[in-house]
Amino acid sequence: MKKNIIRNITSGKTAKAELIKGVDIVANTVSSTFGYRGRTVLIEDEYGKNFPTKDGYNVLQEITLENSLQNLACELLKEASQKTVDFAGDGTTCTIVLSQALIKYSNEMLKKGLSAIDIKQNIEKSRDLILDFLTKLSTPITDKLIHDVAMTSANGDSMIADIVAEAFITAGENGSVGHFRSNTDETFLETIEGTLLDSGYADEGFINAYSDRTASFQNNPLVVLSHINFKTVNQILPFVEFAAENNRELVFVSDMEFQVKDVLLKNKKSGALKVAVVTPIGYSQKRKDLLSDLALVCGTEMISTISGDSFEGRAAEFLGTCKSVTIGSSDTIFIPSEDSDKSIVESKINELKEIELKSSNPLEKKYIKERISKLSGIVSIIKVGGITESELKERIDRVDDAVCAVRSAKEEGVVAGGGVALMNAMFSLEKKLDDATANAITSPFFKILDNASYIKEPKEFKVPDYPKGIDVKNFKEIDMFKAGIVDSTKVIKNALINAVSVANTILMTDNVITFKRERDE
Repeated sequence: MKKNIIRNITSGKTAKAELIKGVDIVANTVSSTFGYRGRTVLIEDEYGKNFPTKDGYNVLQEITLENSLQNLACELLKEASQKTVDFAGDGTTCTIVLSQALIKYSNEMLKKGLSAIDIKQNIEKSRDLILDFLTKLSTPITDKLIHDVAMTSANGDSMIADIVAEAFITAGENGSVGHFRSNTDETFLETIEGTLLDSGYADEGFINAYSDRTASFQNNPLVVLSHINFKTVNQILPFVEFAAENNRELVFVSDMEFQVKDVLLKNKKSGALKVAVVTPIGYSQKRKDLLSDLALVCGTEMISTISGDSFEGRAAEFLGTCKSVTIGSSDTIFIPSEDSDKSIVESKINELKEIELKSSNPLEKKYIKERISKLSGIVSIIKVGGITESELKERIDRVDDAVCAVRSAKEEGVVAGGGVALMNAMFSLEKKLDDATANAITSPFFKILDNASYIKEPKEFKVPDYPKGIDVKNFKEIDMFKAGIVDSTKVIKNALINAVSVANTILMTDNVITFKRERDE
């Protein structure tokens, strides 16, 4: 029988006011990092230590509000920004800035007596017009623009921009780029032959190389690749026993329930087993393709629904191997065994190239190129170093943002940065856009200027013609492309899509049900 839990119900203007207050608290904190002259946020961790960051994503993840209604708004913003990051690799702060502005202006229209349904529909129509405009405005990426995207995303850090650009150019069209902690205070680039998985360890407890905080397996580890979620310990037991009996390292690339993963963590901590778990990225067919491609590299078979639930006596069928596997917080590198059959991988690459050649679907062609890139075996690894732990964390954030932004830009091109592209969309489409959206999409441009203390009153400011904008580093009106200030088109589009989603959710909300907490009384 379901346990009765007392809930609070908050309705009407009170509910909406608290949600908007939560949005403002979160957005004002996160948006302070926006742009070249954005500020650092100092965060205290659970152990009382501090670390500074200018990365909006990390700032957002650390926020939990005491008031339950305000915290619901915080969670909505987290979900919206996470979707932007998942689809485009960057854009947390832009998503938050747009969300706050859309919520502010749509609520003003609501107060004027307009229907919430009409406001929502008008915002969605305007969103679609802007997305189409940005697609047409976008410019394909070049080697120089790779550097510019990295520079913009790394908040003007030229050292990071240089090394990220070199990493992508060195890897080539079919190569991959990842990043790991360095075991020194230096940041440098390595190029290796291997396969990169854009996912790291499922739990920090699997770390065994503490100097660079990786889970490192250098002695021909066994590899299990599973498309099914391991729900019971009995499912993984045959693999664990095989590895223990043969004194082999073991890596799982699979979803698994907490209690199953916990058993592996306990075995690792006790020294009974050298093991780690990597959670595969993607969903459904995309994840299946990724795992089946990786199975070719590891010389094994992917576990799927047709493999059954029991692997007793069959463990060897699904155990592959590599020369080494190195697992970081967000990337994993598989180095193939020296005696692996490379012809199988080459055959698959040729097969995929044929599919790409015959395809007329742009999205399918991009997806096939991603698979070819993973299989091609050239990986540029950025080893990120820092003198102090705080400096290292902050630098890793910047490298991660830059790498993700370049990956995104390689897919859909770039537009002028600094909020200029959305400003241009507002001027070009002004008569077709609803008032809420038209005002909201100017917010990234003016927030960047505000963080630089460049302007006090937006109404007194004449916006330059595209692609001109304001370089807040030197306080000059410039051509943004010539100055190298550009944004990934995919990032800006996804930031807008997800900002509209969260804004419309709050716009359409009239009642909020929350758990009863003493602190809410």
